[in-house]
Amino acid sequence: MLERKQLNRITVIENLTKGICKIIFRKATDGRFRSMICTLDTSYIPTKFETGIKQVIGKNPDRVDLIPVYDIIKDDWRSFYINTIQIFYTPEDLKENKEVTKLRKLKEKENENNRK
Repeated sequence: MLERKQLNRITVIENLTKGICKIIFRKATDGRFRSMICTLDTSYIPTKFETGIKQVIGKNPDRVDLIPVYDIIKDDWRSFYINTIQIFYTPEDLKENKEVTKLRKLKEKENENNRK
């Protein structure tokens, strides 16, 4: 788990591209806390979204504080502001997490079937 003081755009994106992360952050719209299981690892992103990953990441180059991610639960792109992160669980932290392991296997199988 990374502490807030350890978080910057590069660290967050590096971890997101390595696998599935869990982020707890404060929503900009209403200030409530939200938990999101997300990634930028293309092995977990459905093929229908893969072609758009570069456009999504590069969509707002002036907004370095805004991080777009693929939300595994919502099955769509979402974003969050880096300064709103309360807790950031890295792929390494989630290795033994049963919920994430189950999701990881489902997404891998789903993507494998879509590529056939």
